[in-house]
Amino acid sequence: GKPRFVSCLIYLNDEWDGEKWGAPTEFLDPPTGVTYRVLPRPGRCVIMDQDVSHTVVAPNDKAGLRPRYSLVWKLILHPRGVGQDMTDIACGRGDVWPESVFIGSANDKCL
Repeated sequence: GKPRFVSCLIYLNDEWDGEKWGAPTEFLDPPTGVTYRVLPRPGRCVIMDQDVSHTVVAPNDKAGLRPRYSLVWKLILHPRGVGQDMTDIACGRGDVWPESVFIGSANDKCL
């Protein structure tokens, strides 16, 4: 199989109340035109295809001067063998990963 190019976004704040302070990451789903909002949560990890259009919304006034920190890694996942399913990023170890949440048209492909 071909390599898969992904971005890994991790929210770094020890404390962040996304409901009160906002600052979601917005993801555009081109096939549907729908924008999905993912609120920051300490330790939350979002893995996405590198071509997914996304933007960060600034914290609202209730956040005061609290900065919102995140880190993005650009990864290239290489197949280990011929014909490896590169859509299974847990490499068959899904039982030790938290359950994935698919949004937009990616959710339709997983049904």
